[in-house]
Amino acid sequence: MAIRREWKLGTHSAYFEQPDILWVRIDGETTFQDAVCLSEIYGELGNHRPIFVVTDLRGATTVDSEARNYVSRNVNPAWFLGSVYIGAGFVQKAAAKSLAFVHYLTGRLTFDLHFVGSEEEARELLARERAHRRARVA
Repeated sequence: MAIRREWKLGTHSAYFEQPDILWVRIDGETTFQDAVCLSEIYGELGNHRPIFVVTDLRGATTVDSEARNYVSRNVNPAWFLGSVYIGAGFVQKAAAKSLAFVHYLTGRLTFDLHFVGSEEEARELLARERAHRRARVA
């Protein structure tokens, strides 16, 4: 039986779903300390094996500028198979795309970014991603 790992980060939460999905729920403001904690979780899991990260932003409000800077400097794109955002608004999409663009310019972007409206859509997208990856290997 697989053990479910969970984290509580201030108003945010995360849990790891085997074999390779980290589900993150952002509620309220994301502070510098939240960014540090999330980055540590990404690194802990991603250094073991690249993961998909699904981030539910429907309850998110603001992201501290220091938090954004910390993530852009300390998160390794090689940790990720893909990133899916649930319920991202215009500003959140722009921020995610700009971070991805910076990693793309440096040659470090190794994963795709997706935006969906629900957990069900995220699961369907991940199933398609896995099928696509299996087809490329075959």
